[in-house]
Amino acid sequence: MNMNNIKAILFDSGRTLNVPRTGHWFITPNFFNIFNDTSFQYTEDQLSEAMNKACDHISKILLVKTEEDEFAMFKEFYEIVLKEIKYTSINEEIINSLASDNVYNDDKFYFFDDVKPGLQRLKDKYILGVVSDTWPSLERVFINKSLRKYFSTFVMSSIYGSYKAEKVLFKIAIEEIGVKPEEVIFIDDSESNLIAAEDFGMIPILIDRYDRNDIESKYPIIKSLNDLN
Repeated sequence: MNMNNIKAILFDSGRTLNVPRTGHWFITPNFFNIFNDTSFQYTEDQLSEAMNKACDHISKILLVKTEEDEFAMFKEFYEIVLKEIKYTSINEEIINSLASDNVYNDDKFYFFDDVKPGLQRLKDKYILGVVSDTWPSLERVFINKSLRKYFSTFVMSSIYGSYKAEKVLFKIAIEEIGVKPEEVIFIDDSESNLIAAEDFGMIPILIDRYDRNDIESKYPIIKSLNDLN
């Protein structure tokens, strides 16, 4: 891949650098252990519908500036989930435990094997940054996993009450690293976000972490950070 004239690489986070360890963003590592009523029964469809309703609620909460704000938001999230599945033992302790496992558990994410060595290699040649539609706890996880040090900018949507599609986050990141949009590659797993990046003037690259043979895109496709040089 031709990287001439490129000075910086900005990365999405979710499904680009990391994924939820359980396979679901809101089913945390200890989610099922926290339920203390073993006699309670529910179906996967009921849980999925409850999660969707809770997601609809928190999608309207655009500004989440601190981990404390994030914790309060996820308390609302899991209370909605429990009520929707008609959980029989709802109390403050279980709601706090579920929210805490989401916000404060560093093991909630799995980082792809190529991430750390890839970042170490790329840091020698490019300015690196993260621009992600996410909440504040993500940065703490990167810090505690010794990955934050590779990034000169780390822009999270909820801090600014905006999304990548609105391009405000790109402007913030570009200004922080002091380069021109046309000197920046943006890597994301979502083509809609890449369209926004292209509209902003950056060079979009789609990353496919799941080796999908049928994937198509108008943008270049990479499978891992090893495809960048």
